[in-house]
Amino acid sequence: MIRAHHLRMATSFATRAWRPLHPFEVQAALLFACNLKCAYCRCPELRTRVLATRTWVEIVEGLARLGTVRIKYQGGEPTLYPGFRDVCDASRAAGIRTAAITNGIRVCEDPTLLDHLDEIVVSLDSLRPEAHERARGAGSHAKAVGALLAARARGMDAYAVMVMTRENVDELDGLLDFCEQHGIGFHAQPMVFGRPPYDERARSLALDDETLRRLHLRMAELRRAGRPLMFAARTYELAARWPSHEVLTMPSEGDSPCMAGRSYVHIEPNGDVWPCGQHGDDAFVPRNAVADGLEAALRNSSRHRCGDCYSAYLNERKAVFGLRPHALLQLVRRG
Repeated sequence: MIRAHHLRMATSFATRAWRPLHPFEVQAALLFACNLKCAYCRCPELRTRVLATRTWVEIVEGLARLGTVRIKYQGGEPTLYPGFRDVCDASRAAGIRTAAITNGIRVCEDPTLLDHLDEIVVSLDSLRPEAHERARGAGSHAKAVGALLAARARGMDAYAVMVMTRENVDELDGLLDFCEQHGIGFHAQPMVFGRPPYDERARSLALDDETLRRLHLRMAELRRAGRPLMFAARTYELAARWPSHEVLTMPSEGDSPCMAGRSYVHIEPNGDVWPCGQHGDDAFVPRNAVADGLEAALRNSSRHRCGDCYSAYLNERKAVFGLRPHALLQLVRRG
């Protein structure tokens, strides 16, 4: 069903796509701190300067002027950021659709956090508490489920993301059944390595490439059957064809054709602007939205040579911003 925010997105794209700067979608990490230590994530160990709330509000207002239509806050755990509510309110007031990806703990404990969001994405690895909590920490399962159900009780768009490991490889269909029962969107993504947020100490939990191909093809099959997966069947089929998840990205021969750094950008807690969180151009040096100015940092983000990647999330964005009919249809279906 076409909704009001779809029309706003379409209008912004039609009027700004040919302008030099058009960061339609932004992923913003507010901080690296977290109230959990997941087996496959090093975020709580990373250290960086954290921007003040007023600074984030100014960045958000600048993004809105440049046509940003959706922003997703993440961390670490974004709800730990002291100004989380204020930053979310600023992005919504600016007409930007506002989402957060969270472990659900603080949202379950204080559902009023949902009043400041349009969407919520919750990490949920298993329907079995012991399996989820072995990877994420004691007590985390009930609060992840509680956050999702609290969002749905308010009529919000809610999504569950499963990190696929050796411990939950057989649970994809069961988690999807649970999500469908409660009106929750679903995505499963592989645990990967080779970038700072990922913890090499968890490699024993990783799935082999053949298993991941089978799981992505299964998701494509389920999506074609009308099940509530986040992305289009073609996106999952593309992920299934990726040669090896040991290689996260492939370089381009010249300037990158990827939408990352143009239609989509990633901003770190200190204000550094990257093409995306999965970037694979080792020569790329980010500029800072505060020290260098937002527009200069955005212009710099478009100049990189990361050509392709495995990520279903990013490949869906490539298809959407490339106006591929199957991806646009999936965007409307997803809501």
